[in-house]
Amino acid sequence: MGMLPESILSNSIGPFIGFITNSVLSLLSLMIILIYRSYRPLRALFTFYLFSSLFFFGWLIYSFQKSPFLILFGYRMDLASLSLLPACWIWFVSSLMGKPLGWLSKSMIGLSLLLALLALLGQGPWFLGLPLESHQIDPSILRPQSKFLKPVIYLYCFLSGLFYSLFMMRRLLKTQTPKPTYFLPVAIGLILWFLGGLHDGLRSLGMVIFIKPQILWFTSFWLSLSLTVAAALHFHSLEKMVRETRDVFEKFVPPAYLRRIAIQGLGSIRLGKADLQEVTILCADIRGFTKLSTRLSPDELIHLVNQLYETFSQTIERWQGVIDKFLGDALLCIFEGEDSSWRALSCGVELLSKADVFNRIQTSPKESIQIGIGIHRGPAVLGTIGSSRRMDSTVLGLTVNLAKRLEELTQSIGTKILVSIEVVQSLPSQQPYRLRNLGEISVKGNPTPMTVFEVVM
Repeated sequence: MGMLPESILSNSIGPFIGFITNSVLSLLSLMIILIYRSYRPLRALFTFYLFSSLFFFGWLIYSFQKSPFLILFGYRMDLASLSLLPACWIWFVSSLMGKPLGWLSKSMIGLSLLLALLALLGQGPWFLGLPLESHQIDPSILRPQSKFLKPVIYLYCFLSGLFYSLFMMRRLLKTQTPKPTYFLPVAIGLILWFLGGLHDGLRSLGMVIFIKPQILWFTSFWLSLSLTVAAALHFHSLEKMVRETRDVFEKFVPPAYLRRIAIQGLGSIRLGKADLQEVTILCADIRGFTKLSTRLSPDELIHLVNQLYETFSQTIERWQGVIDKFLGDALLCIFEGEDSSWRALSCGVELLSKADVFNRIQTSPKESIQIGIGIHRGPAVLGTIGSSRRMDSTVLGLTVNLAKRLEELTQSIGTKILVSIEVVQSLPSQQPYRLRNLGEISVKGNPTPMTVFEVVM
């Protein structure tokens, strides 16, 4: 106690500590709000800290007993702030649950505002007024008369605390998985606050109790701490959910797209958002897939394709490519960057090697597969298409079409990999692959013939 100012009276120590604690928490939460502006529970928590600070500030002014005016002023601030605390809890709890306020919550908030208004403006001995009367516990302490308003406010606040503590426990026990563990500290904090208020209420009536000093300031401190812990647990659960959602989302939407169409987060994705980019497109197709599907059962076919694509996906990821689409028996990949042609070609060669290994480990020769690959470099549009109800990410443009046409040519020409001259011209001078110029070939969808190269294996 020696660290406290000498002007602080012994009966003012509790409200002084409560005022300082909640004021510091208010400032901290306000600074955090500036960083996480969209996190709603933090706003409710700041409001709770603010009104708790005013509650203890009014209590502190009243406890100094300086003059009738200051005693009445402090008491008004104390009761008005106390009346608004249930409204803060309601807002905080609804924010944690992510639900709009119901009729009961709105009614309780309205009652809080009415009681706070009466505490600030009410006159006379039944509401709040002079002359001052002596406290039952200590006749030297004077307080304003309030035969009706003060008991109503105390009863309303303490019953609200009890109600919401039981409500939180019920929600915690009723909810299956995942358990909203952040409800537990809210329930514990409110029940402690209720018990502290009940203790001080009985004490003010002169009833014999086990603990002589006031303890509401102490239980209020633990309520503030409990709500802080609840907000931290809730934020962590949201962060975990967002991380899991993002991980699942990235399995359907390539990260390369997200960097362009969701710069401000997943919520910023809009239909028609697009970006033009110089890329290298790789198309790979399983040859004879229709015949293969007639020899295998549906389960065997899906299992075979998934096994192959799992191997291919690891290879494509290693060469920093992005799978845009699985098209049944084909896949479309995107490679970005100045060295995208080199990585796409290296990836294509390795895919053929992986397919050979895959064929050797199959137990049945009827499951043997062959693939053809086409690679082209040029500008392409990365964006979102569809409708407001169903969107998809995709890559569009002539570059994509020509890569697909080259892949289709591999079967008719009898080669495994065909690349365009645009790919060859962007390869490094020292590269290990043998390229055979097949000359100019007319490709469907392209007005002029393309110079095509075969990768000799």
